[in-house]
Amino acid sequence: MREKTPRKFSTTPGTRDVLPPESTRLLDAQARVLARFRLHGFREVITPALEYSEVIEEPKLRDSAFKLFDPDNQMLLLRPEVTTPVARLVAQRLRNSPPPYKLSYSLPVYRRAGVGRGQSAEFRQAGVEAVGSASPGEDAGTIALLVDVLRTLGLRPGTDFALVLGQAAFYRGYLKGAAPGVAPDVLAALADKDLVRVDEISRTLQPEVAASIREIPRLVGPAADGSVLERAAGYAGRNEEAAAALENLRLILDHLQAIGPLDGVMLDFGLIGRHDYYTGAVYEVYASGLGFTVANGGRYDNLLRRFGEPLPATGFAISLERLVSALPERRADPLVVLVGASVEATRAASELRDSHVPVLHLAEDLPPAQAADYARSVDADWVCYPAPGGVKLAPAVGGEAEILAPGAVAGRVIS
Repeated sequence: MREKTPRKFSTTPGTRDVLPPESTRLLDAQARVLARFRLHGFREVITPALEYSEVIEEPKLRDSAFKLFDPDNQMLLLRPEVTTPVARLVAQRLRNSPPPYKLSYSLPVYRRAGVGRGQSAEFRQAGVEAVGSASPGEDAGTIALLVDVLRTLGLRPGTDFALVLGQAAFYRGYLKGAAPGVAPDVLAALADKDLVRVDEISRTLQPEVAASIREIPRLVGPAADGSVLERAAGYAGRNEEAAAALENLRLILDHLQAIGPLDGVMLDFGLIGRHDYYTGAVYEVYASGLGFTVANGGRYDNLLRRFGEPLPATGFAISLERLVSALPERRADPLVVLVGASVEATRAASELRDSHVPVLHLAEDLPPAQAADYARSVDADWVCYPAPGGVKLAPAVGGEAEILAPGAVAGRVIS
């Protein structure tokens, strides 16, 4: 009888195993990001990976979500993003607590879109949501927090990254007054960053309106340069909604300048956000040398209405894998491989850890050459053995061994 072909035990399309040292860098970045969130008063929440399909309303997100059914035949989704689940959490669990709610998270998300085209089906987002305040100062505060996180991790604004800031309500307000019939098509094209399609649609309109529809999305420049705002004011004219959106953007910039310089902040009136729920200021972060966004966020004042709590909100999400790929190389903490099966070896490992030396205890009696090979395989810089009065320490690559007291090892291996 012919044997069946063995099953291939591999990762599913769009997913991968993450090994050291990449996994270490990822988890280290996550810890540092969450520490900055806590410093700004944001408290961490964890939402389920599975949500009822009704929770996610936006068509793009629903289409990209992995779907499955529970025993009662109810459709479930693996969360394709975290903002909507946090909105549900606020409405369900925090309605009896006074707003605003300042919440943070770091969770995996799952999307089918892009699998097979170099994109991941599973990746980790770290972000914050500030719910319950419509103040421009709250928008500025979340933007400043994002910049603070990136700077803390070693990225320089204006050199290593740029934060592109737009105002979704400005263009929507202009279209509502000047060309309501084509507004949905133009906004859909702009959300996809398809300016060619915007130009095509504009050709069906009167020349003056068509020119404005083409030109507004091309209003781009440094936030510190007031001329970009002045040019936008000329398009707003008497359109109250567009004028109010522009004033909101001015106030956000005033708050940002009060926090620090606007280095690395660019204005882009063609940026309206990738998700339909954005209602005001929106922003994206681009890192030098990468052709995709590292983070994005904005204001979404209508999302919580779906869950029975009409609260304004703003927030952002960082793609941690993308962020790590943009970070400067950081020297890993030194690791010592301590070799030995004896009780003395176990005692030496404990004493070294008490001195804050990272130790991997290999409870086997290996010869030096084999121990050095093992140390290099786990990215350890040092190998040591228990010795009378201390440990015998040697570099994993070349160098002479020396006898040291456990308390002196830290000063030798940690520079």
